[in-house]
Amino acid sequence: MKKFVITIGREFGCNAREIGRQVAAGLGVHFYDKELVDLAARRSGVNEEYYSKSDEEAVMHDSFYTEFGYGATPAFYSAKAIESQAWVIRDLANKEPCVMLGRCSDYILSEFDNVLNVFVFASLPFRIDHISEAYGQEPKKAAKMISKIDSKRHAYYKFVTGHNRGDRNVRNLMIDVEMFGVDGSVELIRKAANVRFGI
Repeated sequence: MKKFVITIGREFGCNAREIGRQVAAGLGVHFYDKELVDLAARRSGVNEEYYSKSDEEAVMHDSFYTEFGYGATPAFYSAKAIESQAWVIRDLANKEPCVMLGRCSDYILSEFDNVLNVFVFASLPFRIDHISEAYGQEPKKAAKMISKIDSKRHAYYKFVTGHNRGDRNVRNLMIDVEMFGVDGSVELIRKAANVRFGI
């Protein structure tokens, strides 16, 4: 199979992880999410307890505001941590076709010519409903989670890349998950990959 990478950036609460999993499964390739930070943590020496905790795992803990994932502590902003993350992402892109979720992978792979950069978003009420249902949270708490996590993600992405996370100039495809749903979003990405890579 030819090498290609689909990167998926997202607003918190869009069910992007499920979209990514289904896209990867449909294409028969690996899906990388927390594995990216696990590998980078080992390479950089950043505490894995912080580095590998997924957004979903962190949401289930009271301390998720500081432990939700990448960008949560100053350690993530060190040159060594960022360099390690970039090395892992480029290494995987050079080895195999895959789907990557977040972690500035779109920017890190900007010089690769076999990449499709996707960004998924949805209205705040839709995302509040999803987080409330998925994690059994009251709407007000869900809204607070979304605000905090999106803010941290944006700050980290801006620090690493110099761009805004949802900037259309660094994306090839932007999808409203509220309009198209998970299945429709997966199908749109699959069709875009077919056009882009001929797969």
